Amino acid sequence: MPGPGVVLWATGREGLAQGLSPESLAATHPGWRKDALDFGPWQALSRPWCGDCGCDGWWVSQAGAAAPTRIVVSGPCTSVMDVARPLAEAGGLSAWDSALAVSQRSGRGQLRRHWESPPGNLYACLVLPQAPPEFDSLVPLLLGECLAGYFAGRGLAMRLKWPNDLIHNGVKVGGLLVEERRGVVTAGIGVNLVSCPSPEALREEHAVPAGHLGQCFTPLGLWRSLVDFLRICYEAALHRGSPQAVAAGIETKLAWLGECVMVREGGVAPYRARLMGLAPDGALRLRPMDGTGVEKILTSGSIWPG
Repeated sequence: MPGPGVVLWATGREGLAQGLSPESLAATHPGWRKDALDFGPWQALSRPWCGDCGCDGWWVSQAGAAAPTRIVVSGPCTSVMDVARPLAEAGGLSAWDSALAVSQRSGRGQLRRHWESPPGNLYACLVLPQAPPEFDSLVPLLLGECLAGYFAGRGLAMRLKWPNDLIHNGVKVGGLLVEERRGVVTAGIGVNLVSCPSPEALREEHAVPAGHLGQCFTPLGLWRSLVDFLRICYEAALHRGSPQAVAAGIETKLAWLGECVMVREGGVAPYRARLMGLAPDGALRLRPMDGTGVEKILTSGSIWPG
């Protein structure tokens, strides 16, 4: 089994992910071409990697200090979360290891909505350690805070649109989705690096237009540094000591904090409210503009500027 570092899944798995080589990776998109060169040379190996995960062929990056954790890159797949989960369950990925996909056929976002996923953008799935139970509901927001912090350090001001989107210059450029099954916690993370869905491709009731960052990053080059930052930021945040303290830190990254927003929840007609902040469990604190001054807690729904 290869140790930490970058691995291309050479064989893939029928119905899940296409096989990948350095040459086929380079052919998918100019950003991936740069990554294939930067992380080369590559060594082909063909012995079983882990139990029954089906990884009996791969290419291993020979670049010096390519990654302190394991990063598995797959060819076009159903969903990068579908790729990462069986690897994690079979012992091929541990906490803070991850999978990347060149593209996805059935990417999914909040409420399992379809997520358009052409080559060139970042599609990652990160295996997370089990958080203490009192922080469970804060994990997606905490990761969002860390993502926003990473890009802020690179001159890109980002805010966290509750509950799980990244906003840059008024458009959605990324999102995340946390799932737990059979004791394995995974976080799907997507960032629009070079493209985004057209307005016609978005669902009719979408709250914020889509955008992308431009030619700032390559997928693997970005993820190589981002995953290290996420681990350090996440672990440091949990040391704040309480859900209230963690929520207070996340609150500073919220989009439209203190401003009026439109709110959609369940079958209720959209209404206008002031965004007051976060509750300790990550729910949104709102003050509806109905003249009562009574604060409301939103646990599920959508918001947009208003």
